[in-house]
Amino acid sequence: MKTKMYFKTSWPLATFLINLSGAFLLGFMFGFHFQQSYFLFWGTGIVGGFTTFSTLNSEIVELFNNKHLYTGLNYMVFSYLGGFILLFIGYFLGKLIGYL
Repeated sequence: MKTKMYFKTSWPLATFLINLSGAFLLGFMFGFHFQQSYFLFWGTGIVGGFTTFSTLNSEIVELFNNKHLYTGLNYMVFSYLGGFILLFIGYFLGKLIGYL
């Protein structure tokens, strides 16, 4: 990954940012009340394909296997917790904009 060349870290930054932005987008679409067909296409299809849940989990396992336990645990906690937080922020922002 190019991010590893620049940041010299075992933290999978690209996957982390993609998953957090995807969680925000899904929350926004759900809060905005897209029609079901649009939500299925954009939410499940496009954003679901954009996010990398399986990559996230394989990177967590890889960090644990390479004895980066602290980094792996932080990555797991911040990814899941951050994802839920951004999902709710996106949801409430989508509701707010949907009512304007």
